[in-house]
Amino acid sequence: MVAPVRRARVLGVPVDVLTVAQAAEWIVAQVTAHHAGQRAAGPGVVITLNPEMVMLARRDPVFAQIVEEAALRVPDGIGVVRAIRRRGFAGAERVGGVDLLEEYLPEAARRGHRIALAGSAPGIADEAAQRLRARWADLRIVAADGGDPDAALADRLRSASPDVVCAAFGQGRQEMFLRTHLADIGAPVGIGVGGWLDYMAGTVRRAPRPMRDAGLEWAWRLALQPRRLRRQLYLPLFWVAEHREAARFARRDRVG
Repeated sequence: MVAPVRRARVLGVPVDVLTVAQAAEWIVAQVTAHHAGQRAAGPGVVITLNPEMVMLARRDPVFAQIVEEAALRVPDGIGVVRAIRRRGFAGAERVGGVDLLEEYLPEAARRGHRIALAGSAPGIADEAAQRLRARWADLRIVAADGGDPDAALADRLRSASPDVVCAAFGQGRQEMFLRTHLADIGAPVGIGVGGWLDYMAGTVRRAPRPMRDAGLEWAWRLALQPRRLRRQLYLPLFWVAEHREAARFARRDRVG
């Protein structure tokens, strides 16, 4: 049984409060129900929510609606985790996209789930697929397509009949692709995976465990990819707005 998902809101944006194991169990349950012929209420879009995406949702109504309608929004990014802890979920933990897939893929291999990789730079999806197959011999990767996030890509993925689509087009674009095309592809689950394919292909190194545990993975990624600076300029804005909101909640609780 999958544990009920609790929900918080940070700056008006919904975030689901669960563990990495529970998120992986949710994906398994969605695919299992699909195989059993049970129709879901809508496409199972999973968003790995970080502070930059929260700020994007605040300034982009279309993206805000995508987040609102997603099936699952896991708290990726230490800033989001700390925010939901300040909103009464003291034991909340980070559910990073990389960690979620590390938890899910061994079970996917065991159960024969069909995985599609889409996006990133040319050749990255193919290299990631080879390395993933070397790691889990039974993992069924049925597509590795670095094409643009459009209807033509959706058509190619549909022909592969995936259970889970891992889309790596960068925040906003990958979620829009999944929201628009996942139902047409016919997959019960689609996950926006950001830089995960680059990690898997070996083109980008992940931060060491001590840095991840300290909530400094963002700094490691910025050092390796300085082009991320423009995106991360929103982090101070998130920090200020979130702390103001948390202070209002604290005052309200004291009055109550």
